[in-house]
Amino acid sequence: MLRSIERVFFWFVQRIGLMFALVSFVAVIILGFVSYEKLNTKASDTISVPVIYFSQYQNSVNDQQQNIEKSITKTVDVFNSQDQSAFLADIDTIVSSLEQLIDQVVSKNNLRDRVEMLVKIKSSVYSKELQLAYAASLAELTQKMVKVSGDQIDVDDFIDWHDKEFSTQVGIQTQRNLLKMNSIKSQKIAGFVTLNMAAAMLGIFIMFVMMLAMLRIEKNTRR
Repeated sequence: MLRSIERVFFWFVQRIGLMFALVSFVAVIILGFVSYEKLNTKASDTISVPVIYFSQYQNSVNDQQQNIEKSITKTVDVFNSQDQSAFLADIDTIVSSLEQLIDQVVSKNNLRDRVEMLVKIKSSVYSKELQLAYAASLAELTQKMVKVSGDQIDVDDFIDWHDKEFSTQVGIQTQRNLLKMNSIKSQKIAGFVTLNMAAAMLGIFIMFVMMLAMLRIEKNTRR
């Protein structure tokens, strides 16, 4: 009677152990895959070149002008020769466009130096790539501004508007990138947690495998 109960008990324990071993093995595979996916999640924090249209300025309400009091510590002196040439070419484009306006709209006295300094100051807060994009954008829109509005334009207001539009687009992208980076950090934390769970399930799997091996040895011994 007792021997029969013992056989039933060991048979039951063996089946339960086998089931848990299989479940833990499947869990190790799934959790390992999930942790791998989360730990390898990547996202780019690159800021795309802002796209500004002159029609936005034509339809916008004039905002209050901003003070231009920024440091010029990181500007064109960090450009390579090709970027330097592109930057100066954009400055020449801006100057040649402004020179078409009458003196009452924009003073021609030291115009090139003033434009170059202004663009350097306003773009100094951006990376090298965005500094080039700032100058190129302003050059393109200045040409359109002169053709469309001519002597009716307020140049200072136009430049301030462009500065705000460029800054706004960069700021929006920066915020989005920050959210993406925070999400990536959360994903990686979750990946480490999942990896630890996978390690724990692997330990459980090994434990049940050892238990099944012991039961097999015990069964062979009883025979």
